[in-house]
Amino acid sequence: MGFMLEFISKYGTAGIVLFGIAVAILLFWNGIDLSNQKNRIEEALKRKNNTYTLNADSKEMEENEDEAAAITPDTIRKYETEFNTKCSWHGVLVQCIPVFPLLGILGTVAGLMLQVQGGGIEAMMLSLNTALDTTFWGLIFAIILKVIEAVFPSRVIYDVEVMLDDFDKKLNIAEMFKKFQEEK
Repeated sequence: MGFMLEFISKYGTAGIVLFGIAVAILLFWNGIDLSNQKNRIEEALKRKNNTYTLNADSKEMEENEDEAAAITPDTIRKYETEFNTKCSWHGVLVQCIPVFPLLGILGTVAGLMLQVQGGGIEAMMLSLNTALDTTFWGLIFAIILKVIEAVFPSRVIYDVEVMLDDFDKKLNIAEMFKKFQEEK
């Protein structure tokens, strides 16, 4: 147990800081991926399956149906599946955020246990420094990462969920209308 306390005392703060930086970078990277996926889905939902050509006689743009450029519900579902995969990574990263205060508390307990073991005023100051540093950095990274997560990736996820719900409603209405037309 003494080895573990010494290890936490020496490397606890550095470990929290490095882990925090790694999670922040991954959270940003995943947020950018989610944003790119959102733009892809948004573009697909807004896209019309038309091509435009210039009429040589009238010099006006003509709109033509383009079956090859069709966005089908299956295409949207494929994009949604890819987006959900990115969201699962976001969920993993979000679950790392509460670990930071726990790591800070672990450092506090380790520092206090070293302080109880004694060893003079210098050892007491070192153990108190460990206790306060790990708690401080654990809380700082928990707060920063929670703010980043709340502002960036979570907003993108919410926007995509709203777009896809709207798409589902429109698709269901179109299917009901088609069945109604067939029954007539």
